[in-house]
Amino acid sequence: MLTVTLLGEGRLGELTPTEHGVSGPDGFAVAWDELHTALSTCALDLTAETARWLRQRLEVHGLLVAGGPDAVLARVRPCARPPEHPAHRGPAWVRRRVLGGALDLGLALRGLDAEGRSDREAVSVALPGVLAGLDPLDADRHAWRYLDDMAALATERLRLDPSSVLRPLGDADVLTLLASERFRTALVGEMRMRTAAVPTRTRGWLDLGRLDPAFAVTAAQLTTPEERGFDRPVLVTRDEVVLARAGGDAVRQALADPAPPERGRPVEWMA
Repeated sequence: MLTVTLLGEGRLGELTPTEHGVSGPDGFAVAWDELHTALSTCALDLTAETARWLRQRLEVHGLLVAGGPDAVLARVRPCARPPEHPAHRGPAWVRRRVLGGALDLGLALRGLDAEGRSDREAVSVALPGVLAGLDPLDADRHAWRYLDDMAALATERLRLDPSSVLRPLGDADVLTLLASERFRTALVGEMRMRTAAVPTRTRGWLDLGRLDPAFAVTAAQLTTPEERGFDRPVLVTRDEVVLARAGGDAVRQALADPAPPERGRPVEWMA
């Protein structure tokens, strides 16, 4: 904590460690036991994670002082990540789990980058404990309503443009859209199950029978860990997202997946 306050820039430099915790401007205060609980399961660099947590908490505190809980709720977003993803912050962050074990759904904050610094276009995972002062049920309801709205729009986009490329919508990336039952139902349609490759958070491809079998694995390996999606293909049903078995034969599995019929009719040449 001393390292963070002595070397930290901006508002971090205004914080003061005291006997009871950390204090700052505008009545900002965090008790030592609260900070310890939030960071006790941290598997990353503890100093960097402490700075990240305090930046987010300071941002939330400032919003509460300026506009109350509604100002914070306006910035709350849903966020889904695989359990092994570097942005996943452990069991305390998880609000819902998608059946199949491939995706956990938690909360994020718009307006902050991955380090907790201000960025109007960014969305970052809300670290456990930073939303203190906000009713957890209100935050959940707002996030799930946002996800349902984005899933409805993505479903309509899929109906109008039934291509096999999945793209983000609003602040919901492809992983987050896959956490929506509404969107999964639209994806599978009458097929009941579809295969997908989602090597990055921002792009996904359906119907692997039409892709290079090793595409999903290779694309994930070439993506930075923060931007990575699934490192293997997934099976999507209305209720589940299941990661393909590790160590399996990706080529044989993809070739065995029958591609659905092409939409439209082939061009017929006139004699």
